[in-house]
Amino acid sequence: MKRVLFVSLWILTAAMVCSAQTTFYFPHIANGVFGATIWKTTVLLTNPAASGVASGTITFNKDNPTDAGLAGSPFNVSFTDEVGTPSTGTITFSIAAGQTKKYVSAGTGTYSPGFGTVSTSAGTVTGTAIFSEFDFGGRLIAEAGVPQAAALPRQAIFVDTIGGYNIAVAYANPGTSAANVTFNLLNSSAAMVASTSQLLGPGNHVATFTSGIFPSIGPLAGTMQVVSNVPIPTIALRFDPVFTIFTTLPPVTIASLVNPAIEWLQARPWLAPLSSVARLLGAFDRRIG
Repeated sequence: MKRVLFVSLWILTAAMVCSAQTTFYFPHIANGVFGATIWKTTVLLTNPAASGVASGTITFNKDNPTDAGLAGSPFNVSFTDEVGTPSTGTITFSIAAGQTKKYVSAGTGTYSPGFGTVSTSAGTVTGTAIFSEFDFGGRLIAEAGVPQAAALPRQAIFVDTIGGYNIAVAYANPGTSAANVTFNLLNSSAAMVASTSQLLGPGNHVATFTSGIFPSIGPLAGTMQVVSNVPIPTIALRFDPVFTIFTTLPPVTIASLVNPAIEWLQARPWLAPLSSVARLLGAFDRRIG
């Protein structure tokens, strides 16, 4: 009976958290000419609510190439929506119930990466990004869709570099203070293979390969834990040995059932009373578990 009570309270708390969520991220935005290919990012947003209009913005930040520990800067990438309306730097949207918006980056200029922050007036808005790689003739070479991401303090990505495959990982710091990020590489037996840390400045973004984070480690299958004192969004791609085909590897959380709600609430000081309730529920769960 006690466990049923806990589950009911947890569901209530989770519902309150989800209904209040108005910010999510696309941890990587790819745009421009890279070698003999052109990269574009398509952003799809929808409002599946039964009624009402959701408004909001998508803002973009780009890497600071000098030092990951420094602050990032605005990313003035150009997008065009489904009816040909252009936007540069910031996308402002208004989506009625059931409607969908589509934004495609221009793909012009030298390749430049960054990340996107979606802020909406309604927690019902959801999104997906598509990375598309074209040749100079406009023919599609490869593409993959990535879901919207939340900023989390503890998460992990799958790593499989056996047979010459490569794992690209992108992560961003949407906060206002620097993030101390630790990367723990585990093999398939959960044994720690290597660990390293990095300072990531506010508004900054990094896109690299796991082989660049751990250059002395050979091929393996396992996971890379991403642990940060500041919640950050993360995404990964798995490339074939010749870098022509890729697929997405969404991260998985490495927290307990209650911890994600606590962490989400703690990142939003104005929801402090709910944070206290969530911590109380966590303690209650441990007592009855």
